[in-house]
Amino acid sequence: MNATVEWLMAGDPVIRWQTMRDLCDSSAADWQSEREATTRSGWGALFLETLGSDLEWPEGRWTGTVWTLLTVMDCGLPSDHPRLQSAARQFIDHMLTQERACNPDWLMTRMDLCHLGFWLRIGAYFLGSDPRLTQLTETILLAQMPDGGWNCRKRNYPKTSHGSFHTTFNILEGLSQAADAGILPKNVFHDSQARALEFMLAHQMYRSDRTGEIIDERFLYLTFPSHWHYTVLRGLDYMRNTDKIHDKRLEDPIAQLMQRQNSKGRWPVEKRIPGTTLFDMEKIGGESRWNTLRSLRVLRQWDSRSH
Repeated sequence: MNATVEWLMAGDPVIRWQTMRDLCDSSAADWQSEREATTRSGWGALFLETLGSDLEWPEGRWTGTVWTLLTVMDCGLPSDHPRLQSAARQFIDHMLTQERACNPDWLMTRMDLCHLGFWLRIGAYFLGSDPRLTQLTETILLAQMPDGGWNCRKRNYPKTSHGSFHTTFNILEGLSQAADAGILPKNVFHDSQARALEFMLAHQMYRSDRTGEIIDERFLYLTFPSHWHYTVLRGLDYMRNTDKIHDKRLEDPIAQLMQRQNSKGRWPVEKRIPGTTLFDMEKIGGESRWNTLRSLRVLRQWDSRSH
């Protein structure tokens, strides 16, 4: 075990179990045992402590229930934990009624696509197969644009024809969870995903496909949690689980990622997305176990490509 991995293993249970699975090739029994510990101590326990008796988290930008559930999922807290499952069910029951689920016009004109992706991801993770989620998935798939992406702006600006990096990954993470839960046929998902990832690769994950210029410097920031915001690291962390991680068009964003590694083999947390938090997992400007874990598992898959 090298020094960087040892440093990761000295962190929160949330970091430890993912390090064991993604970097140490530990047995499923071992990393699952560590995963169970996430609800008893550290960040996972803090998320549970801040969950109210009404099964909601305090309202606020990045403290509310939708944002907290998404972060809890990134942490990998067990989907069968009773209080988390109850909170997720209450959220989905409130937001995605059967009447709304079977009304594509309501979904597309009253809600941003990003939030539909959040609902799908939360519902699929905590509730599994549910007819409402099947209907939601069908609506989301129909909203995929010819360029392969999705864009929230479509709701207010119907003539929008170019995908959004933010929306595309908020949707992809929901569809991926739905496919894992058996809500969406794998072949349908893989076809949709391939089109979306080709859209991202055509932009090298952060550049204009016409000029090659950086679209937004914030895409290169090392931030976590990301909430609804796209970053290159978030995109690469998703892509590492697909065969697209071997695409040569990733050479540039991979190089950008490697430039941010310090002499100890670690990555920082550079920015905080403005807003309030329930608690801070890491200190801005310091070394980040989250970003180091995510970067190393991306690079591990990148380096495994065939030459």
